Amino acid sequence: MHIVIVNAVYPPEPVVSARLGQDLAEHLNGQSHRVTVVCPRPTRPLGATYAPHDIAPPSAGKPVIHRVPSWCEPRSHVWGRIRESWSFGRQACRAMHDLETIDLVYANTWPLLSQWYVSDFCRRRGIPLVLHIQDLYPESLLNRLPPLLGEICSPPLMRLERAIARNAAHVVVVSESMMTQYVTQRQVDDGKVSLVPNWIDSSPFEFAPSREEACRHYGIPAMPFTFLYFGNIGPVAGVDLLIRAFASAALPESQLVIAGDGSQKAACEDMVRTKGISGVFFVSDPRADRGPLIQQLGHVSLLPIRRGAASSSVPSKLMTYMLAGSPIIAPVDSESDTAAAIRSAGGGWVGPPEDVTWLAATMANVTALPKTDLKIMGSRNLDYGRRAFSKESGVRRLADVLFRTHAATASRARCSLRPWSTPDVSDAKPPVA
Repeated sequence: MHIVIVNAVYPPEPVVSARLGQDLAEHLNGQSHRVTVVCPRPTRPLGATYAPHDIAPPSAGKPVIHRVPSWCEPRSHVWGRIRESWSFGRQACRAMHDLETIDLVYANTWPLLSQWYVSDFCRRRGIPLVLHIQDLYPESLLNRLPPLLGEICSPPLMRLERAIARNAAHVVVVSESMMTQYVTQRQVDDGKVSLVPNWIDSSPFEFAPSREEACRHYGIPAMPFTFLYFGNIGPVAGVDLLIRAFASAALPESQLVIAGDGSQKAACEDMVRTKGISGVFFVSDPRADRGPLIQQLGHVSLLPIRRGAASSSVPSKLMTYMLAGSPIIAPVDSESDTAAAIRSAGGGWVGPPEDVTWLAATMANVTALPKTDLKIMGSRNLDYGRRAFSKESGVRRLADVLFRTHAATASRARCSLRPWSTPDVSDAKPPVA
């Protein structure tokens, strides 16, 4: 069977969706399926640069990696991201148009335009599509818009999103709340939706170096009690709130380490500098294999999410923190899947989002706890993470969805794509509301 994987990010980018695509491609390839990966050039995280040798060249017996010349926008810029989604969707369809046969397409791509182009291409060609949803759109976008503009944009964007879901043969979501949204609000048949939580390879965490070695590597003092934020420094994360809370708490013998890159990093660095906040360190390392090393820097991990944003996705930081065996302080929406996971694990503190007072008080209380208590909480997170976010079970479950979807559409004739003079993907337009 020839399976095309359309992934909006792909290694060497250190992004969860990139690793999901690679793990799936290697799993399918190991089962003797022909696999073609369609992806853009690597640009994540913001500020990362990749040498030619960082991008794995094609080799016999491996999935074919086809990088398309699409526009990329690593900055958190609304119009740039819209252009990126439009561009990658069109280029991915052009790449698939040139393939002789396709039995199934799996797409983990940018919402909403890229999803629509790929889903419409598959619908017109009769190719079953498994669409992997990482964030609820348009909700994630509407949360960032002024209320009045959000009310105007919501109906047409919701109609577009429903059209995308209808075009797909199957939809994969990453959380219970997202599944409920698709079955109830999107009115997608529950037999057409599967829950497959994201996963992460836990093996590198089992051989992580000592905290002292990690501190030496990044030039971070080893003695103070360390709060760690590790992830994208973007507008949804609210890293500036962590800085304000840490400054307000004024904790002796404590420090805040912010590891990552993103559109708000410069503003956060400027805040620390202009306000003269001591004990705050910024770490940047684009290498994905050093995640376990960075995670060793902290005694406690911080997981802030702006109000309303946690209900539309499950952040990859949650998996990383848990598999590192770290206690978690999470100012997030109380009804979110993130909050539910931390409560179920019993390995952290959940509080109201964007509440600097609560966060500062919690930081102060945590520093007073015995380290044995923190170790117990970290162990609970590790046990939960191994059960919920195992790579081995996750990739098998996702592959099973692909096989079941293909089997359900096996009565259709295998689609043979023949070249023609002008690819009609150039004339495809999203439905007008």
